[in-house]
Amino acid sequence: MNSEEARKTATKEDLAKATLVTLTNNIGSLVFSCAVREGVERVVFAGNFLRINPISMRLLSYAMEFWSKGSQKALFLEHEGYFGAVGALLGNVLS
Repeated sequence: MNSEEARKTATKEDLAKATLVTLTNNIGSLVFSCAVREGVERVVFAGNFLRINPISMRLLSYAMEFWSKGSQKALFLEHEGYFGAVGALLGNVLS
C-alpha cells in the first residue's frame, strides 16, 4: 500500500486478506519464539478462529516451517472449538 496506485485499486477484500495474513504471520513468529524458548518441537493450535479459516491454518503451518527451517511443526485439532472449555474444566478439576 506504499503507492497511490495500489491504494486506489485495493478492494475491501484485498485489505481484509492482507490484514489476516499480517496478523497470522505475526502469531506464527511469536509462537515460534516461545516454542524455541521452551524447547517445544510441535505446537498445537486450537480455537474457533481456525474452525472456518483454512487461510490462517495454511499460513501458520508455513510460518512455523519457515521460522524453524523445518524443525518445528504446527498441528491443528479437528474439534478445536471445545478445547478452551476442556482446558478450563481440567484446570479447575485438577487444581
